[in-house]
Amino acid sequence: MNKERLYGNCHCGSVEFSIPANIDLTIARRCDCSLCKRRGAVMLSCPIDEVIIEKGEEFLVKYKWNTRIATHNFCSRCGILTYHQRRSTPEICGVNVGCIDALDYLSYQDVPMNNGSDYTLVE
Repeated sequence: MNKERLYGNCHCGSVEFSIPANIDLTIARRCDCSLCKRRGAVMLSCPIDEVIIEKGEEFLVKYKWNTRIATHNFCSRCGILTYHQRRSTPEICGVNVGCIDALDYLSYQDVPMNNGSDYTLVE
């Protein structure tokens, strides 16, 4: 394992990924769009090209809706959201804090909420 990266995984361990350890761990958000409010995950911001799938890419299921730009990546075995590509800034992704055991999840209790519900739906 490279000490310059943080490692995460889904619940069952089928999907493992890593992100740079030097990303700003204070920029965590929740979102109130129709999907995010249902999952309630706290997400870190990371350039999408710096997310490395270390194991189990074949188990990732991609979910897109509405504008079909945002891409939510779930483990097909346990259903855990690992990361998602954003619609508003497609070059940045949100990485699920809960998937990274090296981080203190309880320290992310009071994070800002993005206003994702104001995005116009495309019919």
